[in-house]
Amino acid sequence: MKTVELSIMIAYLLFLVVLGLITQHKISKSTSSIDEYYVAGRKIGTGVNSLAMLAALGSGGSFMAGAGTIWNLGFPFLAWMTVGSIVGFSVASVLVAKPLRNSQKFTVSEFINDRYGGQFFKIAIPVVIIIGSAMYLMSQMRAGGLIASYVTGFSYEWGLVIITLVFIFYVSLGGMLAVTWTNILQGFMMIFLISSIVIAGIYHLPIGWSSFLMEATVANPALGVVGATVPVAAYLGAFVTWATAVCVTPHLVMRIFTASNVRSAKLSLNISMLIFGILMLGATLVVVPYIPTLDATALQNNAPDMWLLLVANEFFGPIIMGIITAGIMAAVMSSTDALLLAVSSAFAYDLYKGVLSPNASYKQVLRASAIFTWIVGIAVMLLTLNPPPFLIVLYTAAVGFMVSALFGPLVLGIWWKRATQQGAICALLVGGVSFLVLFLGFSMPFNSEILIALPLSLITMFVVSYLGKQPSQEMVKKMDAYHQETHVNL
Repeated sequence: MKTVELSIMIAYLLFLVVLGLITQHKISKSTSSIDEYYVAGRKIGTGVNSLAMLAALGSGGSFMAGAGTIWNLGFPFLAWMTVGSIVGFSVASVLVAKPLRNSQKFTVSEFINDRYGGQFFKIAIPVVIIIGSAMYLMSQMRAGGLIASYVTGFSYEWGLVIITLVFIFYVSLGGMLAVTWTNILQGFMMIFLISSIVIAGIYHLPIGWSSFLMEATVANPALGVVGATVPVAAYLGAFVTWATAVCVTPHLVMRIFTASNVRSAKLSLNISMLIFGILMLGATLVVVPYIPTLDATALQNNAPDMWLLLVANEFFGPIIMGIITAGIMAAVMSSTDALLLAVSSAFAYDLYKGVLSPNASYKQVLRASAIFTWIVGIAVMLLTLNPPPFLIVLYTAAVGFMVSALFGPLVLGIWWKRATQQGAICALLVGGVSFLVLFLGFSMPFNSEILIALPLSLITMFVVSYLGKQPSQEMVKKMDAYHQETHVNL
Protein backbone atom coordinates (compact mmCIF):
# COMPACT_ATOMS: atom_id res chain seq x y z
CA MET A 1 0.00 0.00 0.00
CA LYS A 2 1.29 3.47 -0.94
CA THR A 3 0.29 5.32 2.24
CA VAL A 4 1.14 8.89 1.18
CA GLU A 5 -0.42 8.55 -2.26
CA LEU A 6 -3.51 6.92 -0.76
CA SER A 7 -3.91 9.70 1.82
CA ILE A 8 -3.79 12.38 -0.87
CA MET A 9 -6.26 10.41 -3.01
CA ILE A 10 -8.71 10.00 -0.11
CA ALA A 11 -8.50 13.72 0.70
CA TYR A 12 -9.26 14.57 -2.93
CA LEU A 13 -12.23 12.21 -3.14
CA LEU A 14 -13.65 13.44 0.19
CA PHE A 15 -13.43 17.00 -1.10
CA LEU A 16 -15.48 15.98 -4.15
CA VAL A 17 -18.13 14.31 -2.01
CA VAL A 18 -18.45 17.44 0.15
CA LEU A 19 -18.74 19.53 -3.01
CA GLY A 20 -21.47 17.19 -4.25
CA LEU A 21 -23.42 17.69 -1.01
CA ILE A 22 -23.08 21.47 -1.30
CA THR A 23 -24.35 21.53 -4.89
CA GLN A 24 -27.19 19.15 -4.01
CA HIS A 25 -28.29 21.62 -1.35
CA LYS A 26 -28.03 24.50 -3.83
CA ILE A 27 -30.12 22.61 -6.39
CA SER A 28 -32.79 21.71 -3.83
CA LYS A 29 -33.19 25.41 -2.98
CA SER A 30 -33.19 26.61 -6.60
CA THR A 31 -36.36 27.68 -8.41
CA SER A 32 -34.98 26.25 -11.66
CA SER A 33 -33.59 22.96 -10.39
CA ILE A 34 -33.67 21.03 -13.68
CA ASP A 35 -31.71 23.84 -15.37
CA GLU A 36 -29.18 23.74 -12.54
CA TYR A 37 -28.92 19.94 -12.55
CA TYR A 38 -28.56 19.30 -16.29
CA VAL A 39 -27.00 22.49 -17.74
CA ALA A 40 -25.66 24.32 -14.65
CA GLY A 41 -28.15 27.16 -15.12
CA ARG A 42 -26.75 27.97 -18.62
CA LYS A 43 -24.36 30.53 -17.14
CA ILE A 44 -20.89 28.96 -17.32
CA GLY A 45 -18.27 31.41 -18.61
CA THR A 46 -15.62 30.84 -21.28
CA GLY A 47 -12.64 30.14 -19.03
CA VAL A 48 -14.51 27.74 -16.78
CA ASN A 49 -16.16 25.95 -19.69
CA SER A 50 -12.82 25.60 -21.49
CA LEU A 51 -11.36 23.77 -18.50
CA ALA A 52 -14.54 21.69 -18.15
CA MET A 53 -14.43 20.67 -21.84
CA LEU A 54 -10.76 19.81 -21.51
CA ALA A 55 -11.57 17.71 -18.45
CA ALA A 56 -14.46 15.96 -20.22
CA LEU A 57 -12.33 15.04 -23.27
CA GLY A 58 -9.03 14.47 -21.44
CA SER A 59 -10.08 11.14 -20.03
CA GLY A 60 -8.18 8.34 -18.35
CA GLY A 61 -7.73 6.82 -21.77
CA SER A 62 -6.13 9.77 -23.49
CA PHE A 63 -3.74 10.86 -20.74
CA MET A 64 -3.20 7.76 -18.61
CA ALA A 65 -3.29 5.11 -21.34
CA GLY A 66 -1.58 7.12 -24.06
CA ALA A 67 2.01 6.03 -23.42
CA GLY A 68 1.24 2.31 -23.21
CA THR A 69 -1.04 2.46 -26.23
CA ILE A 70 1.65 4.15 -28.34
CA TRP A 71 4.22 1.54 -27.33
CA ASN A 72 1.90 -1.28 -28.40
CA LEU A 73 0.03 0.28 -31.34
CA GLY A 74 2.59 2.83 -32.53
CA PHE A 75 2.88 6.61 -32.75
CA PRO A 76 0.82 6.86 -35.97
CA PHE A 77 -2.32 5.39 -34.36
CA LEU A 78 -2.48 7.85 -31.46
CA ALA A 79 -1.30 10.70 -33.67
CA TRP A 80 -4.24 10.28 -36.03
CA MET A 81 -6.65 9.98 -33.09
CA THR A 82 -5.26 13.08 -31.36
CA VAL A 83 -5.32 15.18 -34.54
CA GLY A 84 -8.90 14.01 -35.08
CA SER A 85 -9.81 15.20 -31.57
CA ILE A 86 -8.27 18.62 -32.23
CA VAL A 87 -10.09 18.91 -35.56
CA GLY A 88 -13.29 17.81 -33.83
CA PHE A 89 -13.37 20.88 -31.57
CA SER A 90 -13.14 23.19 -34.56
CA VAL A 91 -15.76 21.21 -36.50
CA ALA A 92 -18.17 21.39 -33.55
CA SER A 93 -17.62 25.13 -33.08
CA VAL A 94 -18.59 25.67 -36.74
CA LEU A 95 -21.35 23.11 -37.22
CA VAL A 96 -23.27 22.78 -33.95
CA ALA A 97 -22.20 25.24 -31.22
CA LYS A 98 -24.46 28.14 -32.19
CA PRO A 99 -27.64 26.20 -33.10
CA LEU A 100 -27.42 23.94 -30.05
CA ARG A 101 -26.82 26.81 -27.62
CA ASN A 102 -29.59 28.89 -29.19
CA SER A 103 -32.05 26.00 -29.03
CA GLN A 104 -32.31 26.26 -25.22
CA LYS A 105 -32.59 22.47 -24.99
CA PHE A 106 -31.15 20.21 -22.29
CA THR A 107 -29.99 17.20 -24.31
CA VAL A 108 -29.08 15.98 -27.80
CA SER A 109 -32.22 13.84 -27.79
CA GLU A 110 -34.44 16.82 -27.04
CA PHE A 111 -32.85 18.88 -29.81
CA ILE A 112 -33.21 16.18 -32.48
CA ASN A 113 -36.78 15.43 -31.41
CA ASP A 114 -37.61 19.13 -31.68
CA ARG A 115 -36.18 19.14 -35.22
CA TYR A 116 -38.06 16.10 -36.54
CA GLY A 117 -40.91 15.38 -34.12
CA GLY A 118 -42.53 12.00 -33.50
CA GLN A 119 -42.07 9.42 -30.75
CA PHE A 120 -39.26 7.44 -32.38
CA PHE A 121 -36.43 9.75 -31.36
CA LYS A 122 -37.69 10.06 -27.79
CA ILE A 123 -36.90 6.38 -27.38
CA ALA A 124 -34.19 5.62 -29.95
CA ILE A 125 -31.71 8.39 -29.12
CA PRO A 126 -31.65 7.74 -25.36
CA VAL A 127 -31.07 4.05 -26.15
CA VAL A 128 -28.12 4.96 -28.44
CA ILE A 129 -26.69 7.30 -25.80
CA ILE A 130 -27.08 4.74 -23.03
CA ILE A 131 -25.40 1.95 -25.05
CA GLY A 132 -22.57 4.16 -26.35
CA SER A 133 -21.94 5.90 -23.04
CA ALA A 134 -21.93 2.58 -21.20
CA MET A 135 -19.17 1.33 -23.54
CA TYR A 136 -17.25 4.56 -22.92
CA LEU A 137 -17.80 4.25 -19.17
CA MET A 138 -16.19 0.80 -19.16
CA SER A 139 -12.88 2.31 -20.26
CA GLN A 140 -13.04 5.07 -17.63
CA MET A 141 -13.99 2.73 -14.80
CA ARG A 142 -11.16 0.38 -15.78
CA ALA A 143 -8.74 3.30 -15.49
CA GLY A 144 -10.19 4.24 -12.10
CA GLY A 145 -9.92 0.65 -10.89
CA LEU A 146 -6.28 0.43 -11.98
CA ILE A 147 -5.38 3.65 -10.15
CA ALA A 148 -7.23 2.61 -6.99
CA SER A 149 -5.44 -0.73 -7.10
CA TYR A 150 -2.09 1.05 -7.56
CA VAL A 151 -2.44 3.23 -4.45
CA THR A 152 -4.25 0.78 -2.14
CA GLY A 153 -2.47 -2.44 -3.02
CA PHE A 154 -5.88 -4.12 -3.35
CA SER A 155 -6.78 -6.20 -6.35
CA TYR A 156 -8.04 -4.48 -9.51
CA GLU A 157 -11.55 -5.75 -8.77
CA TRP A 158 -11.72 -4.16 -5.31
CA GLY A 159 -10.19 -0.95 -6.62
CA LEU A 160 -12.88 -0.83 -9.30
CA VAL A 161 -15.70 -1.32 -6.78
CA ILE A 162 -14.41 1.37 -4.41
CA ILE A 163 -13.84 4.05 -7.01
CA THR A 164 -17.08 3.36 -8.91
CA LEU A 165 -19.17 3.81 -5.77
CA VAL A 166 -17.50 7.18 -5.13
CA PHE A 167 -18.15 8.31 -8.72
CA ILE A 168 -21.82 7.30 -8.66
CA PHE A 169 -22.49 8.84 -5.26
CA TYR A 170 -20.97 12.15 -6.32
CA VAL A 171 -22.80 12.50 -9.65
CA SER A 172 -26.18 11.42 -8.23
CA LEU A 173 -25.95 14.26 -5.72
CA GLY A 174 -25.07 17.35 -7.68
CA GLY A 175 -25.63 16.82 -11.42
CA MET A 176 -24.04 19.16 -13.97
CA LEU A 177 -23.46 21.94 -11.47
CA ALA A 178 -21.33 19.62 -9.34
CA VAL A 179 -19.65 18.21 -12.45
CA THR A 180 -18.79 21.70 -13.68
CA TRP A 181 -17.38 22.85 -10.35
CA THR A 182 -15.08 19.85 -10.04
CA ASN A 183 -14.16 19.89 -13.73
CA ILE A 184 -12.52 23.26 -13.12
CA LEU A 185 -10.29 21.63 -10.52
CA GLN A 186 -9.85 18.53 -12.67
CA GLY A 187 -8.85 20.62 -15.68
CA PHE A 188 -6.20 22.43 -13.64
CA MET A 189 -4.95 19.15 -12.19
CA MET A 190 -4.63 17.57 -15.63
CA ILE A 191 -2.60 20.52 -16.87
CA PHE A 192 -0.39 20.27 -13.77
CA LEU A 193 -0.09 16.49 -14.11
CA ILE A 194 1.05 16.36 -17.73
CA SER A 195 3.21 19.49 -17.44
CA SER A 196 5.00 18.10 -14.36
CA ILE A 197 5.74 14.75 -15.99
CA VAL A 198 6.91 16.37 -19.23
CA ILE A 199 9.20 18.86 -17.44
CA ALA A 200 10.61 16.08 -15.23
CA GLY A 201 11.10 13.87 -18.28
CA ILE A 202 13.04 16.59 -20.05
CA TYR A 203 15.11 17.30 -16.92
CA HIS A 204 16.07 13.62 -16.49
CA LEU A 205 16.96 12.97 -20.13
CA PRO A 206 20.11 10.80 -20.10
CA ILE A 207 21.09 12.04 -23.59
CA GLY A 208 19.67 14.46 -26.15
CA TRP A 209 15.93 14.03 -26.70
CA SER A 210 16.18 13.14 -30.41
CA SER A 211 18.80 10.47 -29.69
CA PHE A 212 16.71 9.18 -26.77
CA LEU A 213 13.69 8.87 -29.03
CA MET A 214 15.76 7.05 -31.65
CA GLU A 215 16.88 4.55 -29.00
CA ALA A 216 13.20 3.83 -28.26
CA THR A 217 12.56 3.09 -31.92
CA VAL A 218 15.52 0.68 -31.87
CA ALA A 219 14.02 -1.11 -28.85
CA ASN A 220 10.62 -1.18 -30.59
CA PRO A 221 11.13 -0.96 -34.38
CA ALA A 222 7.39 -0.79 -35.06
CA LEU A 223 6.97 2.33 -32.90
CA GLY A 224 7.00 4.88 -35.71
CA VAL A 225 6.32 2.77 -38.79
CA VAL A 226 2.97 3.39 -40.49
CA GLY A 227 0.94 0.19 -40.71
CA ALA A 228 3.39 -1.90 -38.68
CA THR A 229 1.06 -2.58 -35.74
CA VAL A 230 -2.41 -1.97 -37.19
CA PRO A 231 -3.64 -1.32 -40.76
CA VAL A 232 -3.93 2.24 -42.05
CA ALA A 233 -7.72 1.81 -41.93
CA ALA A 234 -7.45 1.87 -38.13
CA TYR A 235 -5.72 5.28 -38.31
CA LEU A 236 -8.42 6.65 -40.61
CA GLY A 237 -11.17 5.24 -38.42
CA ALA A 238 -9.72 6.83 -35.29
CA PHE A 239 -9.35 10.18 -37.07
CA VAL A 240 -12.89 10.22 -38.49
CA THR A 241 -14.35 9.13 -35.15
CA TRP A 242 -12.81 11.97 -33.18
CA ALA A 243 -13.15 14.59 -35.91
CA THR A 244 -16.93 14.09 -35.70
CA ALA A 245 -17.23 13.10 -32.03
CA VAL A 246 -17.48 16.51 -30.39
CA CYS A 247 -20.59 17.29 -32.47
CA VAL A 248 -22.64 14.45 -31.03
CA THR A 249 -20.97 12.86 -27.97
CA PRO A 250 -23.41 13.68 -25.14
CA HIS A 251 -20.92 14.46 -22.36
CA LEU A 252 -19.15 16.98 -24.65
CA VAL A 253 -22.28 18.44 -26.25
CA MET A 254 -23.77 19.09 -22.81
CA ARG A 255 -20.93 21.54 -22.19
CA ILE A 256 -22.25 23.62 -25.12
CA PHE A 257 -25.68 23.76 -23.48
CA THR A 258 -24.09 25.12 -20.27
CA ALA A 259 -22.37 28.06 -21.98
CA SER A 260 -23.50 31.57 -21.08
CA ASN A 261 -23.89 32.48 -24.79
CA VAL A 262 -22.99 31.34 -28.30
CA ARG A 263 -19.67 33.19 -28.53
CA SER A 264 -18.58 31.66 -25.23
CA ALA A 265 -19.52 28.16 -26.43
CA LYS A 266 -17.44 28.52 -29.61
CA LEU A 267 -14.48 30.10 -27.85
CA SER A 268 -14.47 27.41 -25.16
CA LEU A 269 -14.32 24.68 -27.80
CA ASN A 270 -11.29 26.22 -29.49
CA ILE A 271 -9.39 27.00 -26.28
CA SER A 272 -9.93 23.40 -25.14
CA MET A 273 -8.65 22.18 -28.51
CA LEU A 274 -5.42 24.15 -28.15
CA ILE A 275 -4.67 23.02 -24.60
CA PHE A 276 -5.54 19.37 -25.32
CA GLY A 277 -3.26 19.27 -28.36
CA ILE A 278 -0.30 20.75 -26.48
CA LEU A 279 -0.70 18.37 -23.53
CA MET A 280 -1.05 15.26 -25.69
CA LEU A 281 1.93 16.22 -27.84
CA GLY A 282 4.17 16.75 -24.82
CA ALA A 283 3.02 13.60 -23.03
CA THR A 284 3.58 11.29 -25.99
CA LEU A 285 6.89 12.65 -27.27
CA VAL A 286 8.58 12.87 -23.87
CA VAL A 287 7.15 9.94 -21.86
CA VAL A 288 7.19 7.11 -24.44
CA PRO A 289 11.02 6.99 -24.87
CA TYR A 290 11.32 6.17 -21.15
CA ILE A 291 9.31 2.93 -21.45
CA PRO A 292 12.24 0.70 -22.58
CA THR A 293 14.26 1.98 -19.59
CA LEU A 294 11.75 0.51 -17.12
CA ASP A 295 12.19 -2.86 -15.45
CA ALA A 296 10.88 -5.61 -17.74
CA THR A 297 9.18 -7.39 -14.83
CA ALA A 298 7.30 -4.22 -13.85
CA LEU A 299 6.07 -3.81 -17.42
CA GLN A 300 4.89 -7.41 -17.51
CA ASN A 301 3.12 -7.18 -14.15
CA ASN A 302 1.26 -3.97 -15.00
CA ALA A 303 -1.25 -3.32 -17.76
CA PRO A 304 0.02 -0.98 -20.54
CA ASP A 305 -2.55 1.57 -19.36
CA MET A 306 -0.52 1.88 -16.12
CA TRP A 307 2.88 2.53 -17.69
CA LEU A 308 2.59 6.33 -17.43
CA LEU A 309 2.53 5.95 -13.63
CA LEU A 310 5.58 3.69 -13.75
CA VAL A 311 7.50 6.35 -15.69
CA ALA A 312 6.37 9.12 -13.33
CA ASN A 313 7.43 7.02 -10.34
CA GLU A 314 11.01 7.20 -11.66
CA PHE A 315 10.97 10.99 -11.33
CA PHE A 316 9.06 11.82 -8.14
CA GLY A 317 8.75 10.95 -4.46
CA PRO A 318 5.56 9.85 -2.66
CA ILE A 319 4.04 13.31 -2.13
CA ILE A 320 4.31 14.44 -5.74
CA MET A 321 3.25 10.97 -6.91
CA GLY A 322 0.19 11.29 -4.68
CA ILE A 323 -0.73 14.58 -6.36
CA ILE A 324 -0.05 13.12 -9.81
CA THR A 325 -2.14 10.05 -9.03
CA ALA A 326 -4.97 12.31 -7.90
CA GLY A 327 -4.52 14.25 -11.15
CA ILE A 328 -4.87 11.10 -13.22
CA MET A 329 -7.93 10.19 -11.17
CA ALA A 330 -9.24 13.67 -11.96
CA ALA A 331 -8.85 12.90 -15.67
CA VAL A 332 -10.73 9.64 -15.21
CA MET A 333 -13.42 11.17 -13.06
CA SER A 334 -13.97 14.18 -15.29
CA SER A 335 -15.08 11.90 -18.13
CA THR A 336 -16.83 9.39 -15.89
CA ASP A 337 -19.05 11.88 -14.10
CA ALA A 338 -19.97 13.67 -17.33
CA LEU A 339 -20.82 10.32 -18.97
CA LEU A 340 -22.88 9.18 -16.00
CA LEU A 341 -24.81 12.44 -16.14
CA ALA A 342 -25.36 12.08 -19.90
CA VAL A 343 -26.70 8.55 -19.40
CA SER A 344 -28.95 9.49 -16.50
CA SER A 345 -30.33 12.50 -18.39
CA ALA A 346 -31.04 10.31 -21.42
CA PHE A 347 -33.17 8.11 -19.21
CA ALA A 348 -34.73 10.56 -16.75
CA TYR A 349 -35.30 13.59 -18.96
CA ASP A 350 -35.72 12.00 -22.40
CA LEU A 351 -37.36 8.66 -21.61
CA TYR A 352 -39.01 9.13 -18.21
CA LYS A 353 -40.32 12.67 -18.60
CA GLY A 354 -40.39 12.71 -22.40
CA VAL A 355 -42.27 9.42 -22.90
CA LEU A 356 -43.30 7.59 -19.74
CA SER A 357 -44.44 10.43 -17.47
CA PRO A 358 -44.72 13.81 -19.27
CA ASN A 359 -46.33 15.45 -16.22
CA ALA A 360 -43.58 14.42 -13.80
CA SER A 361 -42.41 17.17 -11.47
CA TYR A 362 -38.80 18.32 -11.47
CA LYS A 363 -38.23 16.51 -8.17
CA GLN A 364 -39.48 13.26 -9.69
CA VAL A 365 -37.21 13.75 -12.72
CA LEU A 366 -34.17 14.40 -10.53
CA ARG A 367 -35.01 11.37 -8.37
CA ALA A 368 -35.32 9.17 -11.47
CA SER A 369 -32.00 10.52 -12.73
CA ALA A 370 -30.23 9.72 -9.45
CA ILE A 371 -31.69 6.20 -9.33
CA PHE A 372 -30.72 5.44 -12.92
CA THR A 373 -27.21 6.76 -12.27
CA TRP A 374 -26.81 4.05 -9.65
CA ILE A 375 -28.32 1.34 -11.86
CA VAL A 376 -26.15 2.11 -14.90
CA GLY A 377 -23.03 2.72 -12.84
CA ILE A 378 -23.25 -0.62 -11.06
CA ALA A 379 -24.16 -2.50 -14.26
CA VAL A 380 -21.16 -1.05 -16.13
CA MET A 381 -18.92 -1.75 -13.14
CA LEU A 382 -19.85 -5.45 -13.30
CA LEU A 383 -19.05 -5.56 -17.03
CA THR A 384 -15.73 -3.82 -16.39
CA LEU A 385 -14.54 -6.60 -14.08
CA ASN A 386 -13.31 -8.35 -17.24
CA PRO A 387 -12.45 -5.48 -19.64
CA PRO A 388 -10.81 -5.40 -23.09
CA PRO A 389 -7.01 -4.75 -23.16
CA PHE A 390 -6.75 -1.16 -24.49
CA LEU A 391 -8.78 1.73 -23.03
CA ILE A 392 -8.34 3.95 -26.08
CA VAL A 393 -9.62 1.33 -28.53
CA LEU A 394 -12.71 0.66 -26.40
CA TYR A 395 -13.80 4.23 -25.84
CA THR A 396 -13.09 5.19 -29.46
CA ALA A 397 -15.41 2.35 -30.50
CA ALA A 398 -18.07 3.69 -28.12
CA VAL A 399 -17.82 7.14 -29.66
CA GLY A 400 -17.81 5.66 -33.18
CA PHE A 401 -21.13 3.95 -32.48
CA MET A 402 -22.77 7.17 -31.30
CA VAL A 403 -21.35 9.16 -34.23
CA SER A 404 -22.56 6.57 -36.77
CA ALA A 405 -26.08 6.78 -35.37
CA LEU A 406 -26.44 10.49 -34.52
CA PHE A 407 -24.13 12.59 -36.71
CA GLY A 408 -26.35 12.53 -39.81
CA PRO A 409 -29.67 13.31 -38.04
CA LEU A 410 -28.11 16.07 -35.91
CA VAL A 411 -25.76 17.89 -38.32
CA LEU A 412 -27.85 17.51 -41.48
CA GLY A 413 -30.91 18.44 -39.44
CA ILE A 414 -29.20 21.73 -38.54
CA TRP A 415 -27.85 22.64 -41.98
CA TRP A 416 -30.03 20.88 -44.57
CA LYS A 417 -33.62 22.10 -44.78
CA ARG A 418 -34.60 19.11 -46.90
CA ALA A 419 -33.78 16.62 -44.13
CA THR A 420 -36.93 14.72 -43.18
CA GLN A 421 -38.10 12.72 -40.20
CA GLN A 422 -38.11 9.48 -42.23
CA GLY A 423 -34.58 10.16 -43.49
CA ALA A 424 -33.31 10.80 -39.97
CA ILE A 425 -34.96 7.64 -38.62
CA CYS A 426 -33.44 5.47 -41.33
CA ALA A 427 -30.03 7.15 -40.95
CA LEU A 428 -29.97 6.49 -37.20
CA LEU A 429 -30.99 2.85 -37.62
CA VAL A 430 -28.64 2.11 -40.51
CA GLY A 431 -25.66 3.86 -38.91
CA GLY A 432 -26.10 2.41 -35.42
CA VAL A 433 -27.03 -1.14 -36.43
CA SER A 434 -24.35 -1.43 -39.13
CA PHE A 435 -21.67 -0.26 -36.69
CA LEU A 436 -22.69 -2.82 -34.05
CA VAL A 437 -22.87 -5.62 -36.62
CA LEU A 438 -19.39 -4.78 -37.90
CA PHE A 439 -17.98 -4.31 -34.39
CA LEU A 440 -19.44 -7.49 -32.89
CA GLY A 441 -19.60 -9.77 -35.91
CA PHE A 442 -16.46 -9.07 -37.94
CA SER A 443 -12.73 -8.95 -37.17
CA MET A 444 -12.06 -5.49 -38.60
CA PRO A 445 -9.05 -3.23 -37.85
CA PHE A 446 -9.44 -1.25 -34.63
CA ASN A 447 -12.06 1.50 -34.93
CA SER A 448 -12.46 1.15 -38.72
CA GLU A 449 -16.17 0.26 -38.51
CA ILE A 450 -17.10 3.93 -38.72
CA LEU A 451 -15.57 4.16 -42.21
CA ILE A 452 -18.48 2.02 -43.42
CA ALA A 453 -21.25 2.82 -40.93
CA LEU A 454 -21.10 6.64 -41.11
CA PRO A 455 -21.17 6.89 -44.95
CA LEU A 456 -24.04 4.38 -45.01
CA SER A 457 -25.95 6.53 -42.52
CA LEU A 458 -25.36 9.77 -44.48
CA ILE A 459 -26.23 8.21 -47.86
CA THR A 460 -29.39 6.70 -46.38
CA MET A 461 -30.47 10.07 -45.00
CA PHE A 462 -29.92 11.84 -48.33
CA VAL A 463 -31.76 9.19 -50.36
CA VAL A 464 -34.74 8.74 -48.03
CA SER A 465 -35.13 12.49 -47.47
CA TYR A 466 -35.13 13.22 -51.21
CA LEU A 467 -37.70 10.51 -51.85
CA GLY A 468 -39.98 11.68 -49.04
CA LYS A 469 -42.20 14.67 -48.46
CA GLN A 470 -40.47 18.00 -47.73
CA PRO A 471 -40.54 19.31 -44.13
CA SER A 472 -43.21 21.86 -43.32
CA GLN A 473 -42.48 25.57 -43.59
CA GLU A 474 -43.09 25.86 -39.87
CA MET A 475 -40.28 23.40 -39.20
CA VAL A 476 -37.95 25.18 -41.61
CA LYS A 477 -38.60 28.53 -39.92
CA LYS A 478 -37.97 27.03 -36.51
CA MET A 479 -34.59 25.71 -37.61
CA ASP A 480 -33.76 29.03 -39.29
CA ALA A 481 -34.32 30.72 -35.94
CA TYR A 482 -31.54 28.67 -34.34
CA HIS A 483 -29.05 30.35 -36.70
CA GLN A 484 -30.24 33.90 -36.04
CA GLU A 485 -27.87 36.33 -34.32
CA THR A 486 -30.78 37.64 -32.26
CA HIS A 487 -30.67 34.41 -30.22
CA VAL A 488 -27.08 34.63 -29.04
CA ASN A 489 -27.88 35.90 -25.58
CA LEU A 490 -30.75 33.57 -24.83
